Amino acid sequence: MAQHDYIISNQSGAAFRGDLNNGLAAIVSQNSGAAQPSTTYAYQWWADTTTGLLKIRNAANSAWITVGTLADANLGLLSLAGGTLTGAVLADDAGTAALPAIAFDGDTNTGIFRKGADQLGLSTGGAERGFIDSNGVTIQAQGDLRLADSDSSNWVALHAPATVASNITLTVPSTVGTADQALVTDGTGALSFASRSQLVRTTSVATTSGTSIDFTSIPNWARRITVMLDGVSTNGTSPVQIQLGDSGGVETSGYFGGGAAITLTPSAVATYVSYSSGFVIAGITAGNSRFGLLTLANSGGNTWVASGTIDDSASYAGYTQGAKALSATLDRVRLTTINGTDTFDGGAVNIMYEG
Repeated sequence: MAQHDYIISNQSGAAFRGDLNNGLAAIVSQNSGAAQPSTTYAYQWWADTTTGLLKIRNAANSAWITVGTLADANLGLLSLAGGTLTGAVLADDAGTAALPAIAFDGDTNTGIFRKGADQLGLSTGGAERGFIDSNGVTIQAQGDLRLADSDSSNWVALHAPATVASNITLTVPSTVGTADQALVTDGTGALSFASRSQLVRTTSVATTSGTSIDFTSIPNWARRITVMLDGVSTNGTSPVQIQLGDSGGVETSGYFGGGAAITLTPSAVATYVSYSSGFVIAGITAGNSRFGLLTLANSGGNTWVASGTIDDSASYAGYTQGAKALSATLDRVRLTTINGTDTFDGGAVNIMYEG
């Protein structure tokens, strides 16, 4: 360790040589010492052995600037070839979208900049494309959020509409829902899965035998059911009726309503009947075929209302209307007769449900 004031006075030969050697020793040792040199110069080096730091005097010769750590390779400085930083990297907070603080040597208008307090801006081509803050990630100017496929050859994009009157937040549901459900909103932006509106037609059943035809496993989302009669006939005179049921079975009482059969020739005559065992299609004689629709609609809870018009193959037109409150959720519909013993001998029946 050596330090010197770098002033060599006129003196005897031996003293001059000793003074000169001390000055050279100070130069080659970077003025090393536990304390700073007593005489300092602008841009003078000092190896501070107390702190283990290499320092250089500033241009005004008023303070020392730390250059690096003496014991570390490359004085602890990051090489141009890269390396590991152990402290914070502070970028210029005056960067802009056009000249981001963190950019690329061949693309200086693309990178990261400080948009504002606690806001990190992202720019490409000198324009702000998005930013991150405490609220989340914002993509600017109707930009896309693109989700690429497995080989990134194609993507699915989401973006905002061209104009939004006010901010909108959509909250996704906490479950994945079940089959045949769709996303719905509660009007405040909270999304959930609900049974989607759909129309299902079942398989037509021939009404050529038996005393009843049942359609079961109707889903709980069904809100309207249409019963379609295509030439249905029986071997007796008992009126045909539609009955409803739930998991406890078909219910044979508690129906409210009535219907009538109107003769078409030679003069219109209406015969009205009330019923309680089902929605009755009245007045059509034995052997005649029934054509038409009966619509069942859910009016709330487990209550269903019915309305329909049926024509026969001869001279009658029948209509029916009424209501029925089930004990549980509807899951079945039955076509049968009031007496329950007349046998079907022609035609077909089908149902269609929607919700």
